[in-house]
Amino acid sequence: LGEESLHGTLPKCIGGGAAMGNPLHIHSGCIAFPWNMLLGAGVKRSILQNASTLRQHHEPGFQHAMKKALLAPTIGKLDDAAAPYLVRNDSHPPYSTRIGFKDGEEYWWESSSHRYVGHVSVPLLKISAQDDFLVFGQFQKKLNHCLENPNVVVVKTRCGGHLGWQESPPPGSRSGGDKGGLLGGSGSWSDVAVADFIEALLQIREEDREKRLRLRRGSVNDVDGGDGLGNSITRPKIMSRL
Repeated sequence: LGEESLHGTLPKCIGGGAAMGNPLHIHSGCIAFPWNMLLGAGVKRSILQNASTLRQHHEPGFQHAMKKALLAPTIGKLDDAAAPYLVRNDSHPPYSTRIGFKDGEEYWWESSSHRYVGHVSVPLLKISAQDDFLVFGQFQKKLNHCLENPNVVVVKTRCGGHLGWQESPPPGSRSGGDKGGLLGGSGSWSDVAVADFIEALLQIREEDREKRLRLRRGSVNDVDGGDGLGNSITRPKIMSRL
């Protein structure tokens, strides 16, 4: 959203967006023990699960990078080893696909959205939990980039972990309805929050469409509530019930 808003290429059909658990600034080298090793182990597992496919790539440098990544002790070291062969997109039109970063530092910098969030030209909802051990620290450090843009709505919750936000009580409990339950799982508060935000955006777009139609018909005072003197009074728009 930020890149295309900056360069004026954002399609008119895009009316808004939502981002959950976004750190704004990515730097795998900053992840503390033991999470840096656990996350690295998860990526290594994915590499091993796709080993037969990866072996078909006969470029010597690629095979060396994959071996180095598998031997890396942390996610930061792994990113640094694999960076020269990661898929990337240019941050400017025509946003061409290319292969490789110079190193992990360039990969993390190019992947950090704080550089562009200030340019977002449509409503954007960003949700982050205070107990998200992966991203909340970096999110807080770069929060000012969001606050400088009136199009960005920031929601900070006390709990939720990394993309958790399970509702309590769960569906099926005494106060949660008839479906679901502790064994059947619970709903996600973030799903409801994002759906509510999108619903509000659609409502606003519809109101704006009706406003333009009324302006074309010349009924200006009926649009925003005129004061009878030809001056329209803009009513505040409720973005969301969040």
